[in-house]
Amino acid sequence: MLWTWTGIRRTIAVLGLLVLPSTAGYAADPATAPDIARIIARGTLVVAAYKSDMPPFFYVDAAGKPGGIDVELATDIAQRLGVKLNYARMADNFDDLPHLVASRKADVAISYLSRTLRRAALVRFTQPYARLRQTLMVNRTKTAPLFRGGERVEMLNDASVQVGVEDGSSYVDFAAERLPRAQVKPYPSNEDAIAALLAGQLHAVMVDEGFSYSLTRVQAGVPRYRVRDDWALYVKIVPLTGARDPIAMAVHRDDPNWLAWLDTYIADRQEDGTLDRLLDRHLGGPRK
Repeated sequence: MLWTWTGIRRTIAVLGLLVLPSTAGYAADPATAPDIARIIARGTLVVAAYKSDMPPFFYVDAAGKPGGIDVELATDIAQRLGVKLNYARMADNFDDLPHLVASRKADVAISYLSRTLRRAALVRFTQPYARLRQTLMVNRTKTAPLFRGGERVEMLNDASVQVGVEDGSSYVDFAAERLPRAQVKPYPSNEDAIAALLAGQLHAVMVDEGFSYSLTRVQAGVPRYRVRDDWALYVKIVPLTGARDPIAMAVHRDDPNWLAWLDTYIADRQEDGTLDRLLDRHLGGPRK
């Protein structure tokens, strides 16, 4: 089988995943809603994704095989539709994903995508298939004076505090909402922000538990983020109480039946336990 990575600057093909129609799929009949029939008639489900590896959601392992939560979900969805899968990793940043769907360059975005009000003005979101805890990765030395008398996140809500986030991600908004007085500084990637944190240029970096957990877990063949091996000596992970990052799929605003199909798919996978097992396997579980 062939899995296609469609990039902005290049298109490469590696051994892996181009899902062939399964016997569980179905052919479009005259009663099939047009937004679903379009995908079936084409014979390929085009899924928009971010261009770089983001374990544990999507990545290419050491053997050249794609994997991760989103890749497994996209694979199963394509199989159930009875079509091939093109997992098109063509977005320069996460904010590009809704635009790719809105411009009909993809049928759906399944790419570690946070559901936000700003993005919902462009596309329709499914119900979340994951709710990740928001976390702060704080520089132990730089924040020690602020945390005297108790470690409270509110102490970082100060104009003198600098918080790094990944540019084009939902955390630009989340950080501004959670710490409105702090200076929010976008970086090209979370890895770049962590490098600045380790260099003492930031007090904290705001990420989700998917990223922070991946830093603490080593899996054979799974790519690791470009972060210094000794990072934990200088950085502490602080979960944000009550703060969740809803991860959802996005479809075109004019595709109500396709949205309903995906919502039904997610609900069914939640009910039969498949989704919990998938998240536990990749994120470490059981999870609450």
